[in-house]
This record gives sequence, C-alpha cells and structure tokens, in this order.
Amino acid sequence: MNWEQLPNGKWRPQKKPIAPGKIDPDSPDYERRVRAGLKKKWVYCEDCKAKYNLADPCIHHLTDSPRDRKKYEIYKKARKEKAMSVETTRQGRL
Repeated sequence: MNWEQLPNGKWRPQKKPIAPGKIDPDSPDYERRVRAGLKKKWVYCEDCKAKYNLADPCIHHLTDSPRDRKKYEIYKKARKEKAMSVETTRQGRL
C-alpha cells in the first residue's frame, strides 16, 4: 500500500487515479451507480420475443448471482406447480 503525506504532516493511503467516466469500486455508492448504468442497457431476447434491461434480465439470461439463482428457483417452482395443476385437470376429465 502506498501512502501520501498531507500538507498538515499527516499520512493517508494514496488514492488510485480513476479514469473519467469510470466508477470507483471503492466508492460507497458503487453498486447503486452500476445498477443505474445497467438499467439503461436494453437487449432483445429471442426466446421471450421481448426486450429486457441488464439490471433485471429475463429468465433465460440470469447471472450466477445469489439473487438471480433465487429468482430462477422461484420460476422453476411456479412452472412445476402449473404443470401439476394441468395434470390434475386432465385426469379429472378422463
């Protein structure tokens, strides 16, 4: 770690230079700024035939993050319940 001396004689960790237009990963509002940037990027999904933004992707384009894995598990559970209800209605009609 590099240190820099302040004009009053105290020392502090040296700040890394951040390029213009980039987000400092050490900033406290880093996640908020990244998510705001992802909300501006729209992509078309061929499976859904719809557009989605990168902050809230469709079910076919989820990441491996814990939040997205939980979203996928909820989707699978709902799909399974729907399939079970369709099966039971078919059996009742026979």
